[in-house]
This record gives sequence, C-alpha cells and structure tokens, in this order.
Amino acid sequence: MSDQSLDKSKCIDGSYGWVVVLFTMLVGFVPGSNMAKAISLAPIVCMNFQINEATFGLIVASFYIMGFIMAFPTTGLVNKLGMKGSVAIAVGCGIIGSIMGAMAGTNLTVFVVSRVIEGASFGIMGVVGASSIGPWFSPKKRSLPLSIWSMWVAVCMCVCPILFGWLNESMGVDMAGIWWGTAVYDLVVGILFILFYRRPLDLDKVENEEDPTGTKKASISRALKSPMLWALALIFLFDEAAFMAINGFIVQYLTTQLDASLVLANAIFSLFGLMGALTPPISGWITQKWNNHRWVLLVGLFVAVIYTALVFQLKDPMLYYPLSILAGIVGALALAGVGGAVTGAGAVPSILWQFTPNTVEDADIPAANAFMAFTQNIGMTIGALIIGNAIVMWGWSMGSLIGMVPLYIICLIIYFAFGVQKKLKL
Repeated sequence: MSDQSLDKSKCIDGSYGWVVVLFTMLVGFVPGSNMAKAISLAPIVCMNFQINEATFGLIVASFYIMGFIMAFPTTGLVNKLGMKGSVAIAVGCGIIGSIMGAMAGTNLTVFVVSRVIEGASFGIMGVVGASSIGPWFSPKKRSLPLSIWSMWVAVCMCVCPILFGWLNESMGVDMAGIWWGTAVYDLVVGILFILFYRRPLDLDKVENEEDPTGTKKASISRALKSPMLWALALIFLFDEAAFMAINGFIVQYLTTQLDASLVLANAIFSLFGLMGALTPPISGWITQKWNNHRWVLLVGLFVAVIYTALVFQLKDPMLYYPLSILAGIVGALALAGVGGAVTGAGAVPSILWQFTPNTVEDADIPAANAFMAFTQNIGMTIGALIIGNAIVMWGWSMGSLIGMVPLYIICLIIYFAFGVQKKLKL
C-alpha cells in the first residue's frame, strides 16, 4: 500500500490515536474501579468480615499480588495475542473476580481470592495501556497522551469512592450489588475496546524501517540494560508503597478515627482523586513544552515527604480539603495511581509513565512498561501490608510516620544516585 493511499488520520500522530486513548482509558477503568471498591467501602468490608486493619491490609495487598506476577508475562501476551487479546484476558479477570466477590458473602478466603483474580487485570492493563497508546504518537508527542493515560486510576479514585459510598449509604446498595455492577461495566467496556482498537496503519512500515529483518521483538533482558529504567522503576516501587498505604486506609482513618460519615470520607477521597487527576495533563503539558521532566519529578518527591508526614496526623476532616492540593501534586489519590496517589496519577507517577518509553528502544516499550508495572505492584503490595501492621503495632500517627516517610527519602536518594537530575529528558 502506497503512502498516498493511507488514511493519515489512522497513521502515527493521526487523529484516530485519540480514539485509542479514549477506549484504552475506559477499559483501564476496569481494574481502577475494582481496586476502588474495597478501599471506598473499607469500614463496610471490615464489619462484614469482622477484621482489623492488619487483615484489611491483606485484602488491599491481595489485589496487587497478581499485578507483579503478571507484569512480565504480559509482554509475552502482547507479542503473542496482541492488544485485543491481552485486554480480553484483563477484562475477563475483572468479570470473574467481581462475580466471585459478589457471591463471597462472609467467606473471607473466597473474597481474598476474588481480589487476587481482579488484581490480575491491574497488572495487565499497566503494561497494555501505555503500550497500546505509545505507538500512535511519535516520541516528541507522547507526553500529553501518556500523561492522560496515567490518570486511569486517578479518575476512578475520583468518581468511584463517592459513587460507591453514595450507593451504599444513601441508596442501600450492599457490597454484593456494587460488585455485580462492576462486573457489568467490565463486560461492556471490554467489548467496546475490542470493537474500536486498531494499530496505526503505518506502524508496520516504521517497524520494518527500524528492523528490516523483522526479528526485533520486545526483550526484557535488553530493556533491563537501561540504568535510567532501573532508576524510574525503583522510584516507582517506593512511591507506590507509600501512596498505597494512604490509598488503602484513608477512608478507614476518616471514619474510625475522626468519626466522618462514609459519604463524607469518600467525598474527601474523591477530592484527592480529582486533584490527582488534574495534575498529569498539566505536568504533561509542562514537560512537553519545556522538554524537562526532572524538576517536576523532584518537586513531586519533596512534596510527597511533606504529604506523607501529615496525612494521618490531622484531627479535623475539614483539614483534608486543603491537604488535597498536596495530594494532587504528589499524585496521591488520597492513593495510587502508574499510574497519583492512586496509582498512576499526580506528578510523580505521571512523569514516570511519560518517560518510561524513552528509556529504551521502541521495540522494548512493552518490556519497559512491564518492568514498571512489576515494581509498581510490588510497591503497592508491600505498602498496604506495612501500614496495616504498623497501625496495629504503633497506632495511626506513629505507625504512618515510620511506615511511609522513609520510603520517599529513599526515592530522593535514588533520584540523585542515578543522576536523574541530569539525564531525565525527552
């Protein structure tokens, strides 16, 4: 097919790339909404199973176990099954896990297993999401779309807490009803992605020019030779460990320690998510305009130290409204997320996801994303376990200081030890 006959809107840097961003975001909400369920309904979950914070930490952590187990195999899935096949598996895990959770009743073992299965979709989408969007944009134009993608968890943490809290407290929808609802959503958006996703028409031509023999596939071993990828991955590990600690327990803290209602606690949680969702596009625009990631990342890490030192010290729920500004800067959804707080939104995760494709060759982008997802999920797993047990041992105030602040100090040490301040550029 000649270059003249190609529909330029469906080529690299064409307008259809934004259609792919849209449907990738919608399917990214599958693991995002599933993650938010247990966190948003923390006091309901604890009461249903009659458990303390340490056991609840296990429930939170169980969601991320399959995340780091599936991270590397996902690269093979992408190579063998393509994006649509990989997303179908992710969505299937979300549906099966949601149905199991809805039917678990008071059986804690079944519920934890359901969270593990749901979590597999998180690990897969952490790799597939950025890998499906990245090829549609040339390297100099990737910052904005990838920063938007990095909001996938933040948007869920903005919408889902207040939605789930309202459904439960105001509309009387029980845990099982909410779990059934996410199963239906997962099915619908999975079908939409399969219908609308496609590769750029000229991607094969570009790949053939870069690799005429056709033998250059994503290689984890080749990707791991990049020192900057290691630096970003380690920062991501400790960043998500601290943020996951906040994400997983903020609603529990507000309701049990400050006597906030479930609706108010989730409204605050949603505000943290909103602030976290607003920062990735802003940081993406800044880094694309000035071609400089390092200062945005450094500021985010310093603010993170302050934020983690304060978040479980405040005694008035109203003080969490101004604190949400810090949460947005850091990316703490008040959690996580690839991917702020909630995993992946806010300045820190946004910059990490934006820069990852540029640390390796284009062929190795899926492998690099897999490594990032691997360390991200390890961080979120250990973060929930650390803070849950620290709270039981030392209480909320001291336990949070011991469990979270040192993690960001480690991030800063890695930042300077690897020379990120000199090398982190597009």
